[in-house]
Amino acid sequence: MIEFGRTYRDMVTGFEGVCTGMIEWIYGCKQYILSPRAEHAFKKEASSTFFEKQLEEVDAGISDKVEAPVIGEALYFGKECIDKVTRVKGMCIGRYIWLFNCDQYVLEYQPKDDSRETKYNVLDEGRVELVIAPTREVKPEEVKSTRSGGVFLDYPQADTIL
Repeated sequence: MIEFGRTYRDMVTGFEGVCTGMIEWIYGCKQYILSPRAEHAFKKEASSTFFEKQLEEVDAGISDKVEAPVIGEALYFGKECIDKVTRVKGMCIGRYIWLFNCDQYVLEYQPKDDSRETKYNVLDEGRVELVIAPTREVKPEEVKSTRSGGVFLDYPQADTIL
């Protein structure tokens, strides 16, 4: 089990970093976000995502200095939601859980024209609410994958310096 705040290494690339977040998808997949320790105090390297099976623990990292977030149930998965700010509706397909920031949900927006690309938006938990009269709903067990997968987005960077 991957723990927030601990240091891990990717067995494939050798990338090493502290687990600062997790992305959970409606499809049953979890990806862990590793943030590398900067070699120079003023340089921040990009974080990367990995699957649990490809990570090996290196050390305790910063786990003795931080408290891991409590991971609750994914309340909005498969439900039509609305962004309280923009009033745009979308289907909730994922969520980010951060070590230092609030939880965020990923809403997928289906364009009216099927030939256009689907859009995604990552919203702080407080901006998301359920649609009162949804036009559709998807049960997570209906779309669960037999193997790890998920959507590979350019996820937002956590504003942290390790």
